[in-house]
Amino acid sequence: MKEIEIKKFFGINDILDLPNAAMQLVMSPAEERNERYKELLKINNYDMGADWFQEAFEESLTERKTKKQDFTPIEVNILLANLTGEGTIHEPTAGTGGALIAKWWNECLKKVPFDYYPSQNRFQCWEISDRSVPILLLNLSIRGMVGEVFHGDVLEKDIKAVYLLNNLKDDALGFSDVVKI
Repeated sequence: MKEIEIKKFFGINDILDLPNAAMQLVMSPAEERNERYKELLKINNYDMGADWFQEAFEESLTERKTKKQDFTPIEVNILLANLTGEGTIHEPTAGTGGALIAKWWNECLKKVPFDYYPSQNRFQCWEISDRSVPILLLNLSIRGMVGEVFHGDVLEKDIKAVYLLNNLKDDALGFSDVVKI
């Protein structure tokens, strides 16, 4: 998505407001959130295989100097997705979720939706950036992924928050609820 599309969808004037707007959406009541997710899917032509926010995030929100943040190219994410097997995915520096999305998409393409169960491909990830976590949660929950997001420093084991993503129906076409614990 281009920055202008993101601003319009979230009703923000400054791209720096995206993390707060994304967190509000993720934590909104399920019925309201799901309707907005459906709009977001339509805007992105139902293309679930990539991080829609990566381009805008890289341009305006990356914390390269303070957190040494950089993005893994999509080609590398796809390569890693093809090299790893099924099961729980551990991602110590998740960013906005590009590698997790590539792995999830790779697994989805192997099966028809009715034979894919999100609980069979759980994830556990860490992210230190306050700006990245809301986008990460949105990216994972809109795809119905199941797992845990630790907001904190993986090296120091300093945790600010933990979020559980649950897809209670274990539905490949459903969304995940996000619960802060």
